Amino acid sequence: MAETPLSNGQILLHNKKLVQASCFLASQIPDEKRLEWSQSFAKAHLRNDHSKLKATSVFLVLSQNCDIACPNDEIETCIELVICKKIRSKDVHQGNSFVKSVRKLHFKLGENYYEANVDYILTVEKGELLNVINEKDDFTLLQLDREYEISVPVWRANRYLRSAFPDSFNAAFFPILHNHILDIEAEAKAEEGTEYSSFIRAIYIWLDSNEERESYEFDIFALLRDETSDKSVSAIQDKIETLAEELATSAGYEDKSDIYAGTESTVTVGYLTKFVRLNLDYLSLSQSDIDTGHELD
Repeated sequence: MAETPLSNGQILLHNKKLVQASCFLASQIPDEKRLEWSQSFAKAHLRNDHSKLKATSVFLVLSQNCDIACPNDEIETCIELVICKKIRSKDVHQGNSFVKSVRKLHFKLGENYYEANVDYILTVEKGELLNVINEKDDFTLLQLDREYEISVPVWRANRYLRSAFPDSFNAAFFPILHNHILDIEAEAKAEEGTEYSSFIRAIYIWLDSNEERESYEFDIFALLRDETSDKSVSAIQDKIETLAEELATSAGYEDKSDIYAGTESTVTVGYLTKFVRLNLDYLSLSQSDIDTGHELD
């Protein structure tokens, strides 16, 4: 019985080693081909714009490995790429690192820094990309360091999974969170050599309304790993409660929290389903921790 031929996607993944977060220099792609690929930009005014397709840029693979390696090219026809411009090290912004921003991602490749922007995401048919790779004897794929590699899938996903709190709540809450988060994380810091960086799995928020208003009732809860000691659970509870007290006092909100922290084995899924997970992935990613918490909302 004849073997089923590999799909273009399977060849790209298994033979060419093209995986999510792989990069390749834009200079390896002919200028006219880059312009052709730009036709898939979502915004029409960016298409055929040479200034957005410079040879000094890099292409970053966004597609998940399972989508790349789909055995049927007619089901998953394309590879999703983003063309990333080269930027100076002094222009690297902390707010665009480790998925704090859903629009931009700053990362380092080799000795250079680059900026990915959601406006410059494009799609290329797998067969065409494979042909381009095969036509160049010296085509080279580049890999990001681990801390940047694990940011890529989270950055792409957070475009659609980001917390949707009202602007009025965000304006009151996030400055207070910023003042407390380092103390909270310091209390939750795991011992060096542990496979995770923090005992906090996720922080969750409940609001009594998603509408823009002057006042809210809220509930805040930190989900902790089962390995968290009773002493650390108590200390983290105190830190979260202090944050909640400041929010209630300064913003005039009403704190309806029952408990401020609990471990995985003591909290039911039913309890968590009323909450929205606060997006703090950047804290985990900045410490090379790929485990960014449960997504239950």
